[in-house]
Amino acid sequence: MSAGPPTRPRKLAVFGGGLGSLSAVFALTELPGWRERFDITVYQIGWRLGGKARSGRNLRAHARNEALGHHVWYGWYDNAFALARRVYAETRRAPGAPLATFKEAFKPCDHLLLGTGDRTDRTPPWKMSLPRGDSLPGDGAAQPSVWHFAQTLLLWAIDCIPRLHPQYATWSAIVPRWPDASRSLWPALMRRAGGQGVRAYDGFDPQRPDYDDLLRRAAAAVHGEDAPKTSRQRRAWAQPLTHCGEHSLRSLVGLGARQTHPQFTTMVDLALATVRGILHDGLDRAGFSAIDDQDLRAWLRRHGASEEALASTVLVALYADHMSYESGDAERPAAAAGALLRAALRRYLAFSGALYYIPAAGLGEVLFAPLYRLLRDRGVHFRFFHKLKHLCPDPKQPAVSAAVVGRQIELAPGVEEYEPLIKVKGLPCWPSRPLYSQIVLGDDPVIQAIDFEANESPEVEEVVLRAGVDFDDIILGIPPPALAGAARELAARDPRWEALLEHTHSIAAMGAQLWLSPTWAQLLGGPAQAGAGGIVRTELPRWVNLSTAAAYEGWPREHWPGAIASLSGPRPDRSADGSREPVRDIAETWLKSHPRALWPEASLAGADEFNWELLLDPQGRAAEHRLAAQHCWATQNASDRQIVTLPGDPRHRLAAGDSGFRNLWLAGDWVGGGLDLACAEGAVMAGLQAARAVSGDAIVIHGERDCIDSD
Repeated sequence: MSAGPPTRPRKLAVFGGGLGSLSAVFALTELPGWRERFDITVYQIGWRLGGKARSGRNLRAHARNEALGHHVWYGWYDNAFALARRVYAETRRAPGAPLATFKEAFKPCDHLLLGTGDRTDRTPPWKMSLPRGDSLPGDGAAQPSVWHFAQTLLLWAIDCIPRLHPQYATWSAIVPRWPDASRSLWPALMRRAGGQGVRAYDGFDPQRPDYDDLLRRAAAAVHGEDAPKTSRQRRAWAQPLTHCGEHSLRSLVGLGARQTHPQFTTMVDLALATVRGILHDGLDRAGFSAIDDQDLRAWLRRHGASEEALASTVLVALYADHMSYESGDAERPAAAAGALLRAALRRYLAFSGALYYIPAAGLGEVLFAPLYRLLRDRGVHFRFFHKLKHLCPDPKQPAVSAAVVGRQIELAPGVEEYEPLIKVKGLPCWPSRPLYSQIVLGDDPVIQAIDFEANESPEVEEVVLRAGVDFDDIILGIPPPALAGAARELAARDPRWEALLEHTHSIAAMGAQLWLSPTWAQLLGGPAQAGAGGIVRTELPRWVNLSTAAAYEGWPREHWPGAIASLSGPRPDRSADGSREPVRDIAETWLKSHPRALWPEASLAGADEFNWELLLDPQGRAAEHRLAAQHCWATQNASDRQIVTLPGDPRHRLAAGDSGFRNLWLAGDWVGGGLDLACAEGAVMAGLQAARAVSGDAIVIHGERDCIDSD
């Protein structure tokens, strides 16, 4: 914690208005007496907040919401949802106002639909359904330990295995199918467990085995008086069951189980490999980060996962969901094993309420507009159209002595402060373009052609903010891909910054937001149950049903959309000749190739070609030209690139409170010491860590560390 001047509040300059830095500001302004302690100013490039999660209303296209990215919030995002719920509790919109409550703003979903664009794969899409709980994300439910995850997976696998083949529905039928050597080894593992004080296998007679009774007793033992209590006992209890599960699965696969139950066979396969890996590598005592130098699929393979499971839709979709690819190339998946495994286990085994939630409109109006208004009302200052150009380290001490900022615009006469929000149907929203009436020469086509969210955008003035005068501390919420220039002197001073900039990998993203005339149910030919999912092995493998947003857009009755879809995926780095296929062409190819994979009723009668007339186009264009009326996008700016966590990357990341410069604090999903994975929860967690480091207060961060055994 750095010490500011005692006679006034510490001045905090916050650079970047993404979820990480805004979470830090929110947490600081939650502290008792914060106004006496801090004077906070947020400097934001361009005209809106939200970072990579921002969205805006296109006032030239019926105020429709246009966004970048894949905005699905999973039920395990406890810190992110706690933030959102507190924002809604404090803003207290009037009853009947649009999106007045948290429950109106975030729609729960219990089903994921996972399919493939591979036409040779005849396996139908898998609807993964998980039962909803009574709690809500943000309640602060206890975080399961690494051991609890392993135990849950193991017991689930043991429960599932007798259901994988109709002719082998009991353990007494399955175990005799094992190789003799494997069956002979099993009693030795049980005796070893008994030697560690595990009573679950007592009384087993290899000469007259009752395998079904044995497995029932072993599974029930974790809940009884004789439940294993130490780490050593728990591992000893698990080894015979893991051995049983692995050899039973292999036997049943050889008998055709994968053809009978392809998805569940794959899930059992992956579950058992995960359990074996946790036990073998001691993750129940070391935590998931211990395997971050390995790729997740390589780690699963090393612990016995089959090649069929490693190529399965569910695992490929996990990589696609986080766009975990080298250089954006889907043919080169790579992810730090611990970071991605932690996220996967929390996603499916530690969610609160529903499996995931979809914003009822764009995140701009669902989260960032109310958060902005709340922070402004609390007394936080915002300076839009201010871009960070350079951080200057003090030559005599490890501190930042100055920050060079480019002011991008002059405000129009009579405008004292830029007012960024508009209202659409009574809902405060961010526009997709600046409000030019507040800007000098705002009606000039040259000004309107400028991308004010790009680092390369012009500026009207360079401003130098000086330590001790304009700021005492800095919270940096700008990701490393956009810091190559601004942080170059930090990297020259501190080798850790050089490593951070070099080893923070990122990729561009792209997508298409589609407005269609039929409802989602009509496109499916049945009820719309899943709100999101994946169609792997396609250029745009992630999809979300955003149809609820139509009610908050400004469409006339004759052009009212029945469905809104978001498709997105990685944008590969440029080819050797520097060229890139236009996103609209990619979307056209996707719709021509995979319409039935998402919407069975979206094809022309008697053909497998997409019915282009389904796309909403007020101008009435024909065929694929109707894509011109949709929102096809690609991230162009360095700050918008998706951070990916490749094997080995986490060791180069800096913690929120360990920048190496005593008045510089870090916030964002690129910060180390938390999830080490790009997602909303990771950004909020890092923001809370920054607030804790700045303030010195004991700010509680749910799930910040893996729960591990210490004995």
